[in-house]
Amino acid sequence: MPVKKRRSLFPYLLLALVLALAAYLVYGQSKSGNGLSVVGAAPEFTLEDVDGRTFDSQALAGSVRLMEFIFTNCPDICPATSYNMVLIQDELKKLGLFGDKVKMVAVTFDPERDTPQALRRYAERMKMDLSGWVLLRGEESQTHDVAKRYGVTVQNLGDGQFVHTVTSLILVDAKQRIRKVYEMGSEMDNARIVKDIRSLVEENR
Repeated sequence: MPVKKRRSLFPYLLLALVLALAAYLVYGQSKSGNGLSVVGAAPEFTLEDVDGRTFDSQALAGSVRLMEFIFTNCPDICPATSYNMVLIQDELKKLGLFGDKVKMVAVTFDPERDTPQALRRYAERMKMDLSGWVLLRGEESQTHDVAKRYGVTVQNLGDGQFVHTVTSLILVDAKQRIRKVYEMGSEMDNARIVKDIRSLVEENR
């Protein structure tokens, strides 16, 4: 009788083992030792850089990127975010990570006002180092579509004003996967973001 019980339990034990293995494999793919989950694949896009050249997001493969969606006429949250990203830029420079291993990306959804010249003036004013920054623009419908695919909602209020999702600062790893989405603005935790960036750089080695 005891032998029959052990035999009858075997299929269930085998099933439990298979399920545990499957869960481990899924967990291993979506989580890493640094605790940054894989949110999903970063949507691909093609826009225009400040030199008027076509820029394909595939050019960012192999580098970690911190990406913001902005409009330079914004009175508050966008410049505060860019300012903090420049502070992060300076920390990454000290670590020897900025430019090659880590890039900053800014996509404007106000192409009418954010001409290539306006974006260059914004970059100069904010002290963005263009050796590691990519500033992008496109038709309004095009950039709003890119933002939407990244989970960012944008609404044009007219007169050069927009409202948009405040969680629109996105960390993408070298394999072009979204790993973290942060809130924008003056309350950004720069030390935490630098730590996350460093862990993704280490992960790619």
